[in-house]
Amino acid sequence: MRPLLTLGARALRSNFGRGPRPFKLTLIVTFACDTRCKMCNIWQRPKDGVMTIDEVSRFFERNPYFSWVNLSGGEIFTRPDAAELIEAVVAGSPDLYLMDFPTTGQQTDSVVAGVERALATRLPKLLVTVSLDGPREVHEEIRGREGAFDHAIATFRRLRTLRSKRFDVFLGMTLSTFNRGALFDTIEAVRAEIPDVELDEFHVNVAQVSSHYYDNEGLNPTDDACLADVDRFLEQKGHRFHPVAWLERRYQRLTRGFVASGKTPLPCKALASSVFIDPRWRVFPCSMYDAPLGSLRDRDFDLVGLWAEERTTALQREIAEGRCPNCWTPCEAYQTILGNLLRPAR
Repeated sequence: MRPLLTLGARALRSNFGRGPRPFKLTLIVTFACDTRCKMCNIWQRPKDGVMTIDEVSRFFERNPYFSWVNLSGGEIFTRPDAAELIEAVVAGSPDLYLMDFPTTGQQTDSVVAGVERALATRLPKLLVTVSLDGPREVHEEIRGREGAFDHAIATFRRLRTLRSKRFDVFLGMTLSTFNRGALFDTIEAVRAEIPDVELDEFHVNVAQVSSHYYDNEGLNPTDDACLADVDRFLEQKGHRFHPVAWLERRYQRLTRGFVASGKTPLPCKALASSVFIDPRWRVFPCSMYDAPLGSLRDRDFDLVGLWAEERTTALQREIAEGRCPNCWTPCEAYQTILGNLLRPAR
């Protein structure tokens, strides 16, 4: 119960100013991936210099205060030591309440085994999202891998059997110009395989541009046509009183304004509540802003010292004022929503 209360207190405090340290971490553990997505070029990024398990343990030894850790890639289960890495994060994080990660779902046995090992730790809450960007033909065209749809469905089906108060799994669809109008065709395609799947089991977001992470600068991934799917999804999904459902609904309702204006709809909490670290231990404000703050390998993994530097605090003010690339990705939007509970969209 204490980690949940700690996360709640830190999220509440974030409404009143910058924290003395971040409570949410996005940790990119590899650029290797087992799909070749059209809207993302992570799979083309160099794979050298990736973080080791010893480094992960050292980082969390020096920074044991995170309440929420998002692991991502690439595909984290391209790492043969992915399960050990997850265990190292949990072991070094006494305040950790929530861990979440996406997966392409292409390595079903490895993903399921990794989730089972995570649930064998003291981790209070684990959320996993299996990526699915369309019905079979659309998904495999976007992902550049034959059989990708069936692998994703198989992984989702097996993870559903592990659901509990501590664990939940969703299908995550990223709307883009490559799959516009395909959301409800995707839902029907899933129901043909898993008839009892509910709308609440789908997480829907919109594609973003990032030069330092997705390496997809110059792509125009989302347009107004994608928003018709979001509007219809919100209308049909209805309201369910659950924190995750509320966050997603708030995110989706603010998506239209972002697509229309290109502006983040709320003052962003990057470098106020959260931080992004890539596989070479380079620190960035978030997944979108190419403003490197330095390498933790050069600082013996001292993130708090970097967090307190004037350059970091100045960059945080710049972001809060919207003088950054602007985005509306769930990786940054959810803690931003939690840190602006009483503020209307701008």
